[in-house]
Amino acid sequence: MKTRHLLAATSLLLCMPLLAAAATAPTPLTPEQTFDLYARVMLEDDAAAARTLNDALRPAFDGQDSLEFNKGAFAGALAAPLQGLLAAAGSDNARIESMPAVVAANLGKTRCRAQGSTLRDNDAVDGAKVATVDFTCQVTALDGLRPLFDASVADNTPAGLKRFTDGYVAAVSSGPRREVRGSVDLYPAKDNGYWYSGNLDALVAPVVEALLPFDAWQQEVAAKDAPTVTGVASCDLLLQQHRQCVAKIAPEQLNGVDAMADELRDKAQTQSVEAMVQECKALRSIAEMMWTDACR
Repeated sequence: MKTRHLLAATSLLLCMPLLAAAATAPTPLTPEQTFDLYARVMLEDDAAAARTLNDALRPAFDGQDSLEFNKGAFAGALAAPLQGLLAAAGSDNARIESMPAVVAANLGKTRCRAQGSTLRDNDAVDGAKVATVDFTCQVTALDGLRPLFDASVADNTPAGLKRFTDGYVAAVSSGPRREVRGSVDLYPAKDNGYWYSGNLDALVAPVVEALLPFDAWQQEVAAKDAPTVTGVASCDLLLQQHRQCVAKIAPEQLNGVDAMADELRDKAQTQSVEAMVQECKALRSIAEMMWTDACR
């Protein structure tokens, strides 16, 4: 199951009008305050936060709202593939139709909040800054469902899938939570006096990955048969799949795969598993653009 398209749903929530001046202005928000408001709008469907954020940013956006509030849009996008799973498992219509509300309630308890920020020069814009906001979120702990998921994949029957989806819905509805961390860049508007983001994928990605871990779980299963290069399952699987693909479509470029493997092996000696996972995720997006149908 792919989650990349779910991240694109955030574009429904954001817009970036042209920058200009306004006659009056509230006190500019700090990067941390700005982040918290974005999180409350996107994940918690907080209309008051949307008004506060728009009021604060309006002087920097030609007097217009910088953000469009679409209640339930993100929850609905995340619920759609889950509804497909429930349908395949033979769940009743009432449960299927309840999933957007179940997901919305779950997202409302994530409480993604800023823990601090650091400023750096923006290499692309002279005199401008970038604020990197570190944050934490409280997400549902789903690792306990992994055996049911693996069994449903092996069983490949509606009954096996239903056992998993029943456990999944129960966990998402009322299961325990765990903390995840992330960071997101905010950019300045109007002489660094205001902060905004036109792309909050970095905010929602930790939440999406926690709520929809199926791709990662499937990759971990597939990675068991991949040769150990880095010791990080997702990286080793990527190297195996990329090597197999290049061998089919461009064998003369296999030396490039060797160089990629050497670089990742070296990085794995000094970087954390989490950092390697993120790096290989970014590399996978690039590699998959090169893969033809013969590789899939």
